[in-house]
Amino acid sequence: MNVPGDDLARFERRIRAVLERDAGGLSGRVRSRLTQARHAALAGARARRDRPRWPLLRTWLPASATAAAAVAAIWLLRPYRTAPPPLAPGAGIVTTRDVQLLTDGDGFAMVEDGDGEFYEWAVAQARSKPGSPAGEAGPSKHDG
Repeated sequence: MNVPGDDLARFERRIRAVLERDAGGLSGRVRSRLTQARHAALAGARARRDRPRWPLLRTWLPASATAAAAVAAIWLLRPYRTAPPPLAPGAGIVTTRDVQLLTDGDGFAMVEDGDGEFYEWAVAQARSKPGSPAGEAGPSKHDG
């Protein structure tokens, strides 16, 4: 309802007079019940207004802040460690084949006999394989 200033004041006075006349005609018992209902409604509205809006926030916010501070302190106060240097592929790794070669009696016999031709042949074979770490080499006298 859109009413100018003077008309609004007149409207308010007229409404007040009608409401007071109607309220005067009510019995005391009905007026008492209406007053009690009004007070109960106002108390309920006040309780809803005063109740915390985010009850979990009041409990979880301090707990989560404390946990975050503890994690940050542990992370900052831990000893500084560097990663070990990376190993070359295959470096430092002992396989069962290596152990078998070291414990084999025939290997020692070849070393004791001074079989140099065998070692020359083994190096040539390793060099002749494509992609071998020894590189490419020409054919040796023991290829066959």
